[in-house]
Amino acid sequence: MNTSVKTSVVQFISRTLPLTLIASLIAQPAIAEDFSFPGLSGTVTVTEDVYGIPTIKGERDLDVMFVQGYLHARDRFFSMDRDRKGAAGRAAELLGEGALSSDVQFRTLGLARAATKTWAALDADTKAWLQSYANGVNTWLANNPLPPEYSVLEITKADPWTPLDSVLVAKGLAASLSLETSDIDNTIKLGAYSIVGDIAGIDGAALFFEDTHRSAPPDDRFTAPEFLAAMAAAAQESTEAGAPRGVEKQSISVTGDQQVSETTMALAERVKMRLENAPGVMERLQNRELPKGSNAWLVSGEHTESGNAMIANDPHLSMNTPAIWYETHLVFMRDGEDWHINGVSLPGLAGVVLGCNSAACWGATVNPLDVTDFYQEVFQTNALGLPTATTYKGEAEPIQQVFNTWFVNVVGDGEPDNMVRAPVGYTDGAITLVIPRRNDGPVLDIDGNAGLSMAYTGSRDTHEITMFFKINMARNVEEFQHALSFFDVGVQNMYWADVDGNIAWVTTSEKPLREDLANFTIDGLPPWFIRDGTGAAANEWLPVSNPQPNQALDYEILPPEEMPQLINPDKGFVTNANNDPVGVTADNVPYNQVRPMGNGLYYLNSHYASYRMGRLDREIKALVDSDTPITLDDFKRIQANVQMLDAELVLPTLLAIMSQVPVPDGSPIEQALGILSDWDYTANTGIAEGYDAGDDPFTTSEPTMAEKRSAAAATVWAMWRSMLVQNTINATLTAYGLGDYLPPSRLAYSAFKHHLDNYPTAGGVGASGVNFFTNGLAPTVAGSLQMALEKLASDEFAPAFANSTNVMDYSWGKLHRIVFDSTLGADPFNVPNGGGFSDLAPGLPGISRQGGFEVLDASSHSATADGLNEFMFGSGPSRRFVADMAPMATDAQEVIPGGQSGLFFHPNYSSQLPLWLTNNYHPMALSTEDADGVAVMSYTFGPVMSMPAEGSDEENNND
Repeated sequence: MNTSVKTSVVQFISRTLPLTLIASLIAQPAIAEDFSFPGLSGTVTVTEDVYGIPTIKGERDLDVMFVQGYLHARDRFFSMDRDRKGAAGRAAELLGEGALSSDVQFRTLGLARAATKTWAALDADTKAWLQSYANGVNTWLANNPLPPEYSVLEITKADPWTPLDSVLVAKGLAASLSLETSDIDNTIKLGAYSIVGDIAGIDGAALFFEDTHRSAPPDDRFTAPEFLAAMAAAAQESTEAGAPRGVEKQSISVTGDQQVSETTMALAERVKMRLENAPGVMERLQNRELPKGSNAWLVSGEHTESGNAMIANDPHLSMNTPAIWYETHLVFMRDGEDWHINGVSLPGLAGVVLGCNSAACWGATVNPLDVTDFYQEVFQTNALGLPTATTYKGEAEPIQQVFNTWFVNVVGDGEPDNMVRAPVGYTDGAITLVIPRRNDGPVLDIDGNAGLSMAYTGSRDTHEITMFFKINMARNVEEFQHALSFFDVGVQNMYWADVDGNIAWVTTSEKPLREDLANFTIDGLPPWFIRDGTGAAANEWLPVSNPQPNQALDYEILPPEEMPQLINPDKGFVTNANNDPVGVTADNVPYNQVRPMGNGLYYLNSHYASYRMGRLDREIKALVDSDTPITLDDFKRIQANVQMLDAELVLPTLLAIMSQVPVPDGSPIEQALGILSDWDYTANTGIAEGYDAGDDPFTTSEPTMAEKRSAAAATVWAMWRSMLVQNTINATLTAYGLGDYLPPSRLAYSAFKHHLDNYPTAGGVGASGVNFFTNGLAPTVAGSLQMALEKLASDEFAPAFANSTNVMDYSWGKLHRIVFDSTLGADPFNVPNGGGFSDLAPGLPGISRQGGFEVLDASSHSATADGLNEFMFGSGPSRRFVADMAPMATDAQEVIPGGQSGLFFHPNYSSQLPLWLTNNYHPMALSTEDADGVAVMSYTFGPVMSMPAEGSDEENNND
């Protein structure tokens, strides 16, 4: 947050809060109040429960969408405005000059251009929902004061909401889940490793691919390892025997230039610097160090106590205030049927994103498909030196120029609505260059005739909004699958469980096919690096020749039947946590399996998460194998699991090594080894002020001795892990001059585990010839533990542990904390220090909570964290949800991290947070009777009744 905004927050709190508070409270609906607005065709009744969750009931779906828009605006308009402006590259018009650099990058990436194309291509039904929703938003805007954030920002009026704004919000969310820029970083690092390899006489490529940036996951659990073999067998039965298919590994022909040129390095480094120096950009895009993931699983009735299908889902997104989701129950008539749709909606968008209808419940997790490529281009320029065309196979291909104008809200000058034009140069963002060949992707940097461009599947019209509307109305697996055919970008695993007992998992999004992979080769570097854009290498996306149902991309895509999926699997369950779905990365080569039909290489992505899936799959499989009927309580227990699988897989080896190391009696090392030796890998807080699963949400209690011991073990392990990675992978690379090119911490840790596992045969020496254990195995392991304990007893950690050398004082809850940041980044908008919560202690900001590195109850931090506030987390379950699909009586429960209202003084600003912190839930109303039973407020919306004309029968009907 820039200084002017922070100053305005302080001024606002001290001077204007009382007046704003009064005005905003007056704007809240009273019990049994009635509203009449133009734009409604009939009466809509709203009831709210104690958490402010509305049931919106009307005869027509369009009336219900109108009221949903009104309520979203009432409770969340500031975040809606922020999200539309952020995606459009206009955040500085709201937040001030500190957001301008981010605006330049988002305007360049082109989400607003893509949203405009999408709106033009949407079907009439989708447009109608969005228009009715916008009408509701604007009705609220016309009749109410703006939320208090606008007073801080010195703004007195907001732009009307348009249906295009809803598309922008959806595009922004899709990009945050799928637009990944790691190709740029990979290219820079591979270039650096190759240079060092040439100088030092080591294999730089092996140092990157085999030793430090491995694709192979650290655990071996996959969702459907049988999928490719089953597809290949089916294909073999339907066609003549011939080319190897699916499950078979191939020796891949690698052709072309695998070197990273100086020009490519320079282009990549400039783009990386711009992205990293633009606040919020990397956080809003998919990022390996800030993963946006999720957990989900399905179990069929054969394994459940009720005999019904069951589903669980917890999508992991940034944890901010207010929460990203808004719970909603929509009730209306359509096509002669009653519809009840309940779940979480996205403020800014009509309908329900994740939830239930009368027939089924659905969920989602990120499916990390590689749908973004970066290309080095050669440009042709005009007499003024401005690029006019790219060169492809020697021919000029015209590019498009988009002219941008920038405005900034001047915050802190005391002048309302003071918007000034910002001077941005042509080469700094005033002109965006767009390349049609790259799916209308942008040029990110130019140096002379060379430049860097991006191709992203979301840069043109896509129809994921239509998909969500259709899934709201889906009644069976077939309609679910049909709805998914409209999901073009956003890379999701989608899950379905219905009252007829069906379970289904289907991966979605349009996955472009690369030219070289279709010919069983890698031409140059593989797709997770910057590729050639001149046609000299076969690196293009193939033009469409076999269009799939409802396809949006103008490029060939992986057919739906080749996308990983399971429909009512024989094993009776499905588990996924953003892992490699079918195991193509298991051998560290993500592209050496043949597609099921034998027509090219099967490539999905280069890297996946692993540890959460490992724990999840073990838990579900253990329940299934035990023949103990599974219940919703089992599902809740699994969602609350904070056992660190990485510790379970790595710590026994380390303890075996330490058993051969002399340790002084009573020393901190002996204490640490003692608590680690019988630890069950659970990462609870160990303090009364901390929040752990099963705690009373509203009353603190002292932890047991076992809980304190477990919490101390979690602290020691977290710091030991960090020191081990730093003293092996990071220290070794730094010694070779690669300290500025370290792998992301998760990959560095995976590399450490690989070299530790292979130490008995390789002695710590990698495929590159580099030794990562130069001090020897035992000294490295013991020395890292000693360093970890010294760190914890140091002055830096004194606010938490008071320089203690008693390992039992190292409670994990003093380090593992969370702040639910607001957009303005200051109290009382943040939680804690707003919302009824306070910081843990001086120097220890945030709320203490269970969790840790890659645990199921997602709450991860860097694997190399080693500072007092570096073990905090900022991403996690944005919704916890479980359901038992009983016909006519589905038991569905959920919770969000915060509350329905975005007004910091409202009782529902954080009313669900105590439940979320302790892994509790509230029931979802799936019928009008359910909603009426928990209602604490009721009001109606109706059309404005026109006055009868003079002399009409209505005037004289009392004669």
